[in-house]
Amino acid sequence: MVFYVKQIVKSTSTAEDIVQDLFVKLLSNPAVNNINIGFLYVCLNYVSTKKYKSEVRVDTFQYHPADEVTDIVELAEREEKLRRVISDLTPKCKEVLRKIYFDRMKYAEVAKEMNLSFHTVKSHMNIAFSTIKKRMNSLPSILVLF
Repeated sequence: MVFYVKQIVKSTSTAEDIVQDLFVKLLSNPAVNNINIGFLYVCLNYVSTKKYKSEVRVDTFQYHPADEVTDIVELAEREEKLRRVISDLTPKCKEVLRKIYFDRMKYAEVAKEMNLSFHTVKSHMNIAFSTIKKRMNSLPSILVLF
């Protein structure tokens, strides 16, 4: 059971603690006479997933003031590069991208407004994304800006 929990929480000591805590809680409850092994695994999965998510949330949102300046500079550079890449797109691609991502319109709405087919709008978005992806070297870094 510790091995199962360790796959979720990525730490042997944390996994041992979770399994031990669950057994203590279950065995100290007088209403629990017969424990099904499937029930144990469901409980372990719930507790370990909850624990892992809380640890990841804490790690993700830690503040590092020394990195802030370089992060801001790096973000500004990526934003400027993205603006240049978008400005190099064809006028139709640029307009479709603007309407979908900045004006939050749906593909069908853009198609109707611009007198294009739905698939043409989709094609413009694919062209825009592939161009941006090639020129920016990684799509996840630009999605932060949207």
